Amino acid sequence: MIGKTDIQNLQKKLEQSFGKKEMLQTQLNTINVSLKSLEKYGEDCKKARVIVQLVAEETQRKIEYQISNIVSLALISVFPDPYECKLQFVKRRNKMEADILFLKNGNEGKPIEIAGGGTLDVASFALKTAIWAIKPTNNVMILDEPFHFLSRNLQSKCSKMIKMVQEKMKIQFIIVSHIPEITESADRVFDVSNVKGVSHVKQN
Repeated sequence: MIGKTDIQNLQKKLEQSFGKKEMLQTQLNTINVSLKSLEKYGEDCKKARVIVQLVAEETQRKIEYQISNIVSLALISVFPDPYECKLQFVKRRNKMEADILFLKNGNEGKPIEIAGGGTLDVASFALKTAIWAIKPTNNVMILDEPFHFLSRNLQSKCSKMIKMVQEKMKIQFIIVSHIPEITESADRVFDVSNVKGVSHVKQN
């Protein structure tokens, strides 16, 4: 037989159960709100990732075009049968890396493997300039004997190419060289001589 005390205890347990149910329902509601927030955050992250990827791909295309164009233009300006420069981005070890290739007559290869020293000198100069143009800082570039492997008969064309790049990109080159032809298109030329251990500078 169930007594009054038993009924009171059951009511008390029932009230406690209702209280726990309300508390659990509140926690469940909070979890659901957090879950929806996380789901939205996840969707936003996916959208952001797509946007970042598109921006990265567009940036890569612009960099590829700019560097390839500047280096190819420099080579065309100096050599009668020039290589074409091609920059391509490749994913290695989960990182994007840039490969520089030379193309001629349908063949392509790494510059150091298929081109001579003079070609590499011109390409290196143009590459430095192209990289500077991506994020220009000081508009003065100092170079020491940058074309020492280039044939003497091409030094005059190289001088004109430097002048063209300088005017096009608004950059000043200070070049140290012992080859007179490289100075033909220079705005100013200074001769430096060493007399008994003392340097003497004279403007031409």
